[in-house]
Amino acid sequence: MERIKVLHIIGGGEFGGAEQHLLTLMRHIDRAEFDLHAACLFTGPLAPLIRDGGFPVHVFPMRNKADLSPIGGIASLIKREGFCIIHTHGVRANLIGRLAARRAEAGRVVTTVHSVLAFDYNRTLDRWINRLSEFATRRITGHFITVCDMLAGQLRSQGIPGDRITTIHNGLELEKYDPEVDGTHIRQEFEIGQDVPAAGIVARLHPVKGHIYLLEAAALAARKIPGLRVMIVGTGPDRPGLEEAASRLGINRNIIFTGFRKDIPEVISSLNCLVLPSLSEGLSLTVMEGMAMKKPVIATAVGGTPEIITPGQDGLLVPPADVPALAEAIVRVVSDPEPARKMAEEARRTIEERFTAGLMAEKTAGLYRNLLCLKGH
Repeated sequence: MERIKVLHIIGGGEFGGAEQHLLTLMRHIDRAEFDLHAACLFTGPLAPLIRDGGFPVHVFPMRNKADLSPIGGIASLIKREGFCIIHTHGVRANLIGRLAARRAEAGRVVTTVHSVLAFDYNRTLDRWINRLSEFATRRITGHFITVCDMLAGQLRSQGIPGDRITTIHNGLELEKYDPEVDGTHIRQEFEIGQDVPAAGIVARLHPVKGHIYLLEAAALAARKIPGLRVMIVGTGPDRPGLEEAASRLGINRNIIFTGFRKDIPEVISSLNCLVLPSLSEGLSLTVMEGMAMKKPVIATAVGGTPEIITPGQDGLLVPPADVPALAEAIVRVVSDPEPARKMAEEARRTIEERFTAGLMAEKTAGLYRNLLCLKGH
């Protein structure tokens, strides 16, 4: 049987949630049924990772944010390879990919919506331009995948019919998240004693992730938990401002900026709890990673996070930007370890039952098949 050819189009200039999602999806869809390719608009870091996974990668570098020259190359690629489905990820890739698909007269375009567009860009001009490009080309997409029900509701409120939207939750490769992995060396590296309570956040240093609220909550929590340490894991433009805030709050000794880390399971293993105080989320991979590692997760009740966490059962939810509530949750988890341990056990079970890479890939493959049947493939 001839394999179904799918071209994924993505920026790939960073390695965030969308990039991790795509890499996981490609690894878990049945290669006997699907021939998957990727087109990236940047040379790295995603393209080499996809190539290392054994998939063909086509790179069409954008010279600047307004460069539309990749459209022609991608359109030629679509015609030459005969892709049945064009699947776009992210505003920039949506614009380029949709216009390339239209030029190539490819009729089956799918877009995955990973996040809330309004929170993805700091500058008002960037938000306006990207919103305009998204809405101007949206009609070219035949079907939308959203990573959570909240995003599906948002699309419906913008006039997209419900029969053109399917929610497929993100999924983890569970074999990468062994709760028994030893994080002792992480504590040793950052000089955190084995009995010292430690919370942490794993996220890019961007205002939408709410790091400032975690710092302010840490200042409150440290009054009740002497010696509390908080690990800020990740890179991003907000680091100087966050370092200044830690100094202003008088908690420099409590805060550790680790920078970029590849050993995320070990880092999470070293923590007493994982915190994600975001102002907005799609479906947070970080939350799921913490749950998979059997760690108590404290997160804000935004985006798709309430679709993952049942409060008090497999994690804790607090309102966004609510510093006292966040501090109280950290103190509760650290001070009362037995209920926290039970929540963490239940959290792993939640991920195993509902949020695996296998389930995500199976549902996506099913959608591809349905779309091709509707189009008479």
